Amino acid sequence: MSPAASARARWPRALAWVVAAPLLLPVLWLASAFATPQPEVWPHLFEQVLPLATRNTLALLALLAVFALVPGVGFAWASARFEFPGRRFLDWALVLPLALPGYVVAFVYVGLADYAGPLQTAWRALGGSPAGFPELRSVPGAAAVLALVLYPYVFLVVRAAFLRQGSAAMDAARSLGHGPVAAFFRAVLPMARPAWVAGLSLVLLEALADFGAVSILGVDTLATAVYKTWFGLYSLPAAAQLAFGLVGVVVLVLVLERLGRGRGRHAGPQLVPPPRRVLRGWRGWAVALPALAVVMLGFGVPVAQLLAWSWQSRAQLPEVGEAALNTALLAAMAAVGVLLLSLAFAGLARRSGGDRVVRAAGFVGGLGYAVPGTVLAVGAMWLLVATEQALPALALSSSLAGVLLALCARFLRVGHEATETAFQALRPSLLESARLLGAPRCQRLRLVALPLLRPGLVAALLLVLVEVVKELPATLMLRPFGWDTLAVKIHGYTSEGLWAQAGWPALWLCLVGLLPVWWLVRQEERGSGSLPAR
Repeated sequence: MSPAASARARWPRALAWVVAAPLLLPVLWLASAFATPQPEVWPHLFEQVLPLATRNTLALLALLAVFALVPGVGFAWASARFEFPGRRFLDWALVLPLALPGYVVAFVYVGLADYAGPLQTAWRALGGSPAGFPELRSVPGAAAVLALVLYPYVFLVVRAAFLRQGSAAMDAARSLGHGPVAAFFRAVLPMARPAWVAGLSLVLLEALADFGAVSILGVDTLATAVYKTWFGLYSLPAAAQLAFGLVGVVVLVLVLERLGRGRGRHAGPQLVPPPRRVLRGWRGWAVALPALAVVMLGFGVPVAQLLAWSWQSRAQLPEVGEAALNTALLAAMAAVGVLLLSLAFAGLARRSGGDRVVRAAGFVGGLGYAVPGTVLAVGAMWLLVATEQALPALALSSSLAGVLLALCARFLRVGHEATETAFQALRPSLLESARLLGAPRCQRLRLVALPLLRPGLVAALLLVLVEVVKELPATLMLRPFGWDTLAVKIHGYTSEGLWAQAGWPALWLCLVGLLPVWWLVRQEERGSGSLPAR
């Protein structure tokens, strides 16, 4: 390779890592917190905080794995292989719980299960003892609530795998004398292991990152421990040190996911879709009714209760106009920032001919999607404080800079995946044909490139915008004083037990959350069955 060619190959690599570096700094900079020992804080953390938070986190992950896998895999298999009443409706209805933030579903069920709520009132009317009512504010309760909104991750990925797998594995097992149940567990499920392990890892990473739902349900986890160390013990260095340890837990989950997948690969696409077996009579309803019940518990009941609370308090609805404006402004800035970063990575990868170093920079820059928002918030603030100490003229920690840095680092992967998919439709031959026809560069961009890229770029903007709107911990911990968003408003009301007042802003979040669900359903109808990768 000539020196000129070598230089041309190096500059996309260098620029890609220059773009990725700021997104990595909030996490990497956490390690510098260990240079500031906190001997007065860590004894309290070791004795009073970490033992309970660690036990609760591990128990929550274990229970959630079961609660999410059973309906996710079960309904995916039923949807892919059987025809039953309402199957077409349930194919997309089972995805609806993804539209609701976990903390919204959590406070709805806490309000319903309160002593004066309808569930406990009905329980006592039937002669039940108040002490015998199931305790929702517990680790099993938190696992059940999170499973209601997170099982669609498993459902979407595994259903797509079952559809690609076809009937070959089941037919081969049946021909060897296995019954339907044994064939499913011995042949079908092992072949789909990469899919259900990937879906389960998404669920567990979301649970590790969750802050709002577990806070409302009174369950102390490692994520809430980071928040309480900063805002309860007023020790940002100790919170940064604890957050760095939580990053290690996230890395462990990612490693276990890779080991869990083994060398398995997703089955290739079937040329002929497997015929669905028609379930008649009670067998069909035995599948349809549990699926409908899960949809109602995860979407129907929460939305109905939010509507009821909003209607009851219609004369005194809380003022959320300023919070809605702040939410829209923050979401627009973060979405545009993520889109520009995604375009930079995709453009550099295309310019370099898919160079591995350039693609690695894009992958590493998007690793923030696997990191809890509390960790990114602490990392961003710790970095901004260090910057202010070096450059006292800057006032970054009291501005939106930290919020935008954390949000771009957390949601780059979402935008990057959609942008890369859009660039795959932009074949070089199309641009070359336009060039040979005499079209100038700006005309090629306007008439050829933009029409092909527009659907993917709009999808990237949409997905990032909705994720930012629902994000709670990073916004709550890094926002300027008095600068509230809808999610922060909900957190404030639920912290005081004002469930009805929280219903109005939560209803707006749910309406916005339906947008990516609509997009995912469209992708499923087109046969992609894909999700933004962690």
